Amino acid sequence: MGYLVLARKWRPQQFDDVVGQEHVTDTLRNAIAQKRIAHAFLFSGPRGVGKTTVARLLSKALNCATGPTGTPCGTCASCEEITGGSALDVIEIDGASNTGVDNVRDLNENIRYRPAAARFKVYIIDEVHMLSTAAFNALLKTLEEPPEHIKFIFATTEVQKLPATVVSRCQRYEFKRIPIAETITRLRAIATDEKLKVDDAALFALAREADGSMRDAQSLLDQVIVFAGKKIKEDDVRSALGVADRALLHRMTEAILNGDAPACLRGVDELHRHGYEVQQFCRDLVRQVRNLTVAALFDDRALLNDLPDDEVDETQRQAKLRPAPDLQRLFRLAQEAAEEVRRSQLPTLVLEMAVVKMATMPDATPIGDLLARLEEMERRLRGAGSAGSGGGTPTRSVGRAQPAAAPQPAAAPQPTAAPQPAAAPMARGRSAASEVVTPASATPPAGPTMPQAAAPVITPVAAGPSGSWEGFLGAAHERIGLRVYLVGSRPIEESAALLHIGVENEFAVRGLADPDNLATLQGIAAGCYGGTPRVKVSLLHRSEDEIAAAAASESARRRALTDQAEASPAVRAAVEILGGEVTTVRPRARGGTNG
Repeated sequence: MGYLVLARKWRPQQFDDVVGQEHVTDTLRNAIAQKRIAHAFLFSGPRGVGKTTVARLLSKALNCATGPTGTPCGTCASCEEITGGSALDVIEIDGASNTGVDNVRDLNENIRYRPAAARFKVYIIDEVHMLSTAAFNALLKTLEEPPEHIKFIFATTEVQKLPATVVSRCQRYEFKRIPIAETITRLRAIATDEKLKVDDAALFALAREADGSMRDAQSLLDQVIVFAGKKIKEDDVRSALGVADRALLHRMTEAILNGDAPACLRGVDELHRHGYEVQQFCRDLVRQVRNLTVAALFDDRALLNDLPDDEVDETQRQAKLRPAPDLQRLFRLAQEAAEEVRRSQLPTLVLEMAVVKMATMPDATPIGDLLARLEEMERRLRGAGSAGSGGGTPTRSVGRAQPAAAPQPAAAPQPTAAPQPAAAPMARGRSAASEVVTPASATPPAGPTMPQAAAPVITPVAAGPSGSWEGFLGAAHERIGLRVYLVGSRPIEESAALLHIGVENEFAVRGLADPDNLATLQGIAAGCYGGTPRVKVSLLHRSEDEIAAAAASESARRRALTDQAEASPAVRAAVEILGGEVTTVRPRARGGTNG
C-alpha cells in the first residue's frame, strides 16, 4: 500500500476518537441507544472539523453486524467495507460535481431499491449547498418521506445557502472549531506514534495556523515533516509555512505602542526580506492587538488561550504601555489595514503606511481632561461679557462641518396691526401655473388668476408703502409654519388691494396653499397694508443675472458673518480651549437661541 497522509491515516474509527465534537457524538449515540434515529441529518460547520468523518461513523453504527450500536465493532464485513470506501449501500456523493436536477432524479429512482447487504442504505452528500435550486426541489418530497431503509446525511460549510425547506426536514448538528489545546494534544499523540520529536512551541504554532481545523493541523504537520524531518522546532514550522517569526510580531507591536515609526518600517522591511506572507502577518497583527486590548482590560490569562505562557507574559507587559482606549483604536486601525492589504496590489507599502499611522496615532484625551476644558471654556465665556452674545453676533460650529443655514431676513419693528376682518370663506384650489389666490370677498374667483402657460420671468414692481413688506415679513416670520415657506420670497406687487408674493420653489407654493396659512397671510397683510388685500402666491422665476446677483449677495453675507465671528472673544476662547477648528458660521436665531 502506498503512503497515506496523516489526515487519512489518523481518521477516527470510533465516536470516542472524534476530537472537540462531543456534543454531536454523544447525541448520536444516545439516539441510537434509544432507537430514535432520524431519516435525515444535516452536519454544518467549518472545514476539517469532522463532518464527513462523523457521517461515516454514523453509517458504521447503523449497519454494524452488532448494531445499530453506538460502538461499531470495526471488524465485521460492513464496518470494513465502509472504512475502505467500498460499501455498496453507503453512497457518498459530491454535491459540487452532481449539482443538476438529473442527478437527483437518478437518486430518487434508486432509493426504491432495498440495500444489497446492509441494514440501511445511506446517502452522504458532501457540500450539499452546491446543489441547484431545481435539484433541491426535486429532492424535497423524497427527503420528507423516504422509505424506511433510507438515511440521508448532508454535510456543508455554508448552511446559510441551503433552502429553509431542506433544513426543516433534517436534524441539524452544528460542528465547532476545535480548541487549540485539544489540537495540540492530538498532534502530540500523532507525533509520538510516528516517532517524531516536536517541541511544544512548534506544536502550538501548528495548532494556531490550523485555526480550529484538525485536518488542516495534520496536513500542516505532514508538510513540516517533509521540510524538517523527524526533529521539528518552531523555526522549522515558520520556514515551512511562511509564517512570520513571533518575535518579529512582538517587536512590531512594541514599536507601535512606543510610537517608534522608524522601527515599524524596519520590521516591515525584515518581513519583506524573509519572504513572509504579508496578509498572514496582518491577520496575526490584528489578533495580537486584540490580545493586548484584552490584557489591558481584564487580568485573566484564560482569555489569552491562543498564546503560550511566555507570549502571555510578554503580551501582559506590553498591554501596560498604553491605556485600553488607545489599544481599542489601534485594533480598528489594524483591522482596516488587514482589509486594505487583502485588496491591494502593493500590500507591503500599504502595511508600511498602516503601521506608521498606528505608531503616530495620538493618545486619547481622558474624559476628565475634556470636562475640565469645558468647565474652563464656560468660565471664560461667562467672563467674555456681551461681546459673545446678542442678536447680531453669529454663532460658530466647532468640529464637523454642517450645512449652512438659509439666510434669515431681518425683522423690522412691526407696525400696529389694524383690526382683522371677519374670516371669509377661503379658496382651496390652486392653478396649474403654480399660483394660489385667496379672495377678499366670500366669492372665489371663477378661474386661475394667471394663464396656465409656463410662468414668465417676473420683474418686481415698485414697492408699496415704505416698510410695509418688511413689517409683513417680520410678522409672518413669527409663525414657524410660515417662516420656512417665505425664505427667499419677495413682493411682486403690494397695495391695499393686492399682495402678490413670489416664492422660490413649488414646495413653498404648496405649503402656502393650505387654507389656514392663506387665512393667516391675509390677516397679516390687512394689518400691514390696511383694507382687505387679496393675497396671491406665484412661483418666482428669476433671470440668470438675478441668480448671479443673489449668489454674490449670499457670498458677501457669509464673508461678513465670518469676519464678525473671527472677532468674537467667545469664539476665540472656544477654539483655543477645545483645540478644534471652526467649520460653519450661521446667524443667531431670533430671541437669542442658536438656530
